[in-house]
This record gives sequence, structure tokens and C-alpha cells, in this order.
Amino acid sequence: MRTLIILLCFTACLVSCNNSNKEKDDLSAENDSLEYKNDLGTSAQDQPINVEEETPKENEKTEVDRSENSNPVTAISGTYLNTEHQEDTSCKCYCLEVATSGSTELCLKENEMYINARFQQDGNNINIFYTGKSTRTTAENIPWDRFQTGTPIAILSPEPNGDLKLDWKGFRIDGEIAIDYALLGKKTLEGTYKKK
Repeated sequence: MRTLIILLCFTACLVSCNNSNKEKDDLSAENDSLEYKNDLGTSAQDQPINVEEETPKENEKTEVDRSENSNPVTAISGTYLNTEHQEDTSCKCYCLEVATSGSTELCLKENEMYINARFQQDGNNINIFYTGKSTRTTAENIPWDRFQTGTPIAILSPEPNGDLKLDWKGFRIDGEIAIDYALLGKKTLEGTYKKK
């Protein structure tokens, strides 16, 4: 009985080894047929592929043309609502109006503090600069005229899903962060915005 089992195992090993050799031979035969030699002695992989390319009609633009000519700031212009404050559908304080030119009003504290700001492209991000206090601002005890206008107060970053993420940096006076006023805007403006 023992010899019968040994013979069966030996036969099974022999058959499986034989099959794997056949598979290797089949694969090498396929590879040989794929690589043929031309008159110069190079393989088909070295030859350029001749494909007729479709040329766009005069009034059509290719995807490359669209991406080269489109301005990212223009592409994301519009009204965005802070995702943490979905209840503010009338945009009293938790919205962001991304504008490509001129200035826009930002709310720091509802019914009390508003500022004017401008947007400027910086690579994939958009810097937000303070340009002055808004006429709607009632808070007079803040040194609005001392805040710098040449340093970003916030940075907008596009997210893969089309949302925008605002990172509040704060106001600066004489090159330093205005610590007493650093939180102005952080509570209302910082966060993720979804296009309305």
C-alpha cells in the first residue's frame, strides 16, 4: 500500500512539472511572435507608432487649451457657504464671496465687524488681503488703520471635491501678528466652504 501511494505522488509531481514546462514554452513562443526583427535589426518595441491624430476644428478647443487659458480664480469665483454654518442660507455672516477683481466684504462678527478684502492668486492657493474696514462696521475701538494691507490675512486652498478651505492667519501690525486681534475672523471665517 505504501509503494502505491509513493508511486501516485511521484506520478503527480512528474505531471505537474511537465505542465509547467509546457506553459513556459507557450509564453516564450508568444513573446517571440510579439518581437519581430526588422531589416535594421531592431525590435517592434523600438519603432515609432504612427497614429493619425484628430485635429480640433477651428471653433473647438482641446482640453489643454481650456486649462492653459482658464484662470483658477475665475473658475472658482462665486458665493461659498461655510459648511459648519449651513443654517446661514441668507449669507449674513458665514459666506465668502470669491471675487476675481475689486474687493469683497467679509464678516468677522455678525452685525458688528465687517472688513473689505481682495483675493490674489498664489500658485494653487488664493491669498486674501485686508483692504480696510467696511462701512457696516460699528466697532470703533479696533485700530483698523494700523492693520497691514500687503500681507495675507487668510489663505484659501482648493480641495479635490471642489470645496475651498480657509486658513485664517490674522491681522498684522508693523510686521508682527496683532495678537490682541488675532482671533477676529478665526471663529467666523476659518473652515471649509462649499459653493452655494
